[in-house]
Amino acid sequence: MERLMLAMLLTLALSACATTTDRQEVVSTSTAAETYTLQKATDPTKTAYELSEIDRANLERSFSGVLAFCQERLSGYELQSKTQAKKAFWISLSGLLAGSIISPALTAASAKGNAVWISALSGWGGATNFVSQSYRTSGLSGTTIAETRNKIIDKVGVHIAVASDGDRTFEERKNALMQARAECILYQIAVPSVPSG
Repeated sequence: MERLMLAMLLTLALSACATTTDRQEVVSTSTAAETYTLQKATDPTKTAYELSEIDRANLERSFSGVLAFCQERLSGYELQSKTQAKKAFWISLSGLLAGSIISPALTAASAKGNAVWISALSGWGGATNFVSQSYRTSGLSGTTIAETRNKIIDKVGVHIAVASDGDRTFEERKNALMQARAECILYQIAVPSVPSG
């Protein structure tokens, strides 16, 4: 009986702590504090077509730079969301195992002999329910970060569509790139709240 209880507790402990970590090394190619500039080509020795091609090349280079700048940040959100979601999952799973599998098994084996363990594991099962709810309302379940990332992608997508539209003027396209870059930096944070009920 003691071996069974020890095996179940070991399983519970390992399942709660067995989150895998996907560590990605993000090398920053630019910082948010860097000034973003893009000027229209002006050279009296060049034809209008040559100036247009220079502007197009500069826009394409800036476009790639903005996408790389945003990708770094969006990948960080994705990794953070995944990490938080895994933690929330393992906490919930450990409560499920403790409250609905291990505690009933101990009760069936010997309710009187296992009373302390039954109480402790049942308490853990109930507490993890509260912790899971607190994670959600505090923005720590992974969902909030994923929603923030998706909102940024939607906002950036609008500006990228303008920046990649060859029928738009240079200024419109340049401004759209600047706005897309800004959207990658400026975002709303989760406002934590205390769970009710």
